[in-house]
Amino acid sequence: MANFALAQREAENLIEKYRITRPPIDPEAIAKDLGVDVVYAEFNKDISDQISGYIDPASCQIVVNKAISASRKIYTIAHELGHYILHRDYANSQDYQVLLRRNQYEGAKPSEEQEADAFAANLLVPMKFLRQYKDVASSSELARLFCVSHDAILHRLRRA
Repeated sequence: MANFALAQREAENLIEKYRITRPPIDPEAIAKDLGVDVVYAEFNKDISDQISGYIDPASCQIVVNKAISASRKIYTIAHELGHYILHRDYANSQDYQVLLRRNQYEGAKPSEEQEADAFAANLLVPMKFLRQYKDVASSSELARLFCVSHDAILHRLRRA
C-alpha cells in the first residue's frame, strides 16, 4: 500500500532543507546537491515517445529523455528523485524496471510508482505555495509559475 504521507513529508523536508520560499522548485539543482547527476539522453526512436526517464542507482544518475517537453523533464526529475529518496533499495533490486509513460498495469499501479508521483507533486507544487496563488492566478498561469503541466496543476487544485 502506498505511503502518501511519507512521500509528502519527504518532499516538504527538502523544501525546508533548501529554504525554498516560492515557486518554481528546481528538482535538478536539488538532485545535484544530493549527489545525483541528471543527464539528458537521446533514446532509441522506437521507445523515445514512451519513456520519460529513469534512475540508475548504480551510477547515481537520473537519465532524462531530452526529447520530452520542459515541464515533463522537470516532473520526471522530481519523480525519479522520489525513487532515489523513498525507494533506494527497490531501485537497486532486481524488481526495479523502467516503466513506459503510457503504461498499462496489470491491476493497480505499483505503490512505488504512486509514491514517486506523490513525491513529485508535493515537491513541485507544495500546497502551502499553491494556496498562496490559487485565488489570484488562473490554472494556466499557475502551471507556468510552477513549471508543471496544466494537468498537474488541475490535479493539485482539486486537493487545495
